Amino acid sequence: MGASIADILSNKEKSQLVLPNINKGDVFKMRLTPKEGIIPKNKGDNDRDKYFIIVGKTANNALIGFVVINSNINTNISKELQYLHYPINVSDYPFLKKNSFVCCAELKEITADNFIDRYEGEGRCGKLTNEDLELIIGALKSSPLVTPKQLKRFGL
Repeated sequence: MGASIADILSNKEKSQLVLPNINKGDVFKMRLTPKEGIIPKNKGDNDRDKYFIIVGKTANNALIGFVVINSNINTNISKELQYLHYPINVSDYPFLKKNSFVCCAELKEITADNFIDRYEGEGRCGKLTNEDLELIIGALKSSPLVTPKQLKRFGL
């Protein structure tokens, strides 16, 4: 199989093509690291494949705000944070392997440069319905872990 267009383009060219076309509600799957707040699953790993949902970008497109999709709710966190997990179903989002939960307790960030470095053309999986996106953003706004400054940074 030949090289993909993502392999041929420079990061600057990818940025110019990709970043303007990333919107709230877009779902991606890529390898994320502790730098983005994602803990690798196995000892010795540096990153982990995660599905995540774009919830905003900074005005200059330098930072992308997102929430992660988890297979299960972490029972080691407070009940308050457990309640901030929004269920999504395979029937609505067929890219999922099983019914899952959007963690609305934390607003995570990735720099545009890191996003582009890890972006592969097939990384975009789908888009949330407007109803789900509104409910997820509403839950995110109610999280005790998300600051007004973060919300403002991403236009929320």
